[in-house]
Amino acid sequence: MSSHAGLTAGGALSKLTGAVRGRRAARKPRLAMSSIFADLVDMADIPRSAYSVDEEITGAMCLFKTDGGYEVFSCAEDARHEVRFFEEEEAAYFYLFGVLAAEALRNGRLSPRRS
Repeated sequence: MSSHAGLTAGGALSKLTGAVRGRRAARKPRLAMSSIFADLVDMADIPRSAYSVDEEITGAMCLFKTDGGYEVFSCAEDARHEVRFFEEEEAAYFYLFGVLAAEALRNGRLSPRRS
């Protein structure tokens, strides 16, 4: 096999699997963060009205993709409050989940397990 054919086949494989070059190339493709987040909020029984992704909804915690990363904020009275900026998608989603879980604990919707 010529090196050109190997590059073409590798490029096609990379596009199909979403793999990246280097050490990570052998790993299975990762689940989308939005899917992981959705599973977590469902397991924690956090109501969908408590959060929004890519849409500003008054009374909800919102996550927006921006040119340079991701913003997470509380939307109240048509204004953004407590805005946090993240370069990484994973960090933004986990911060949002943490805020939602803490609020659910405070309101008694989510209770810690007792050993």
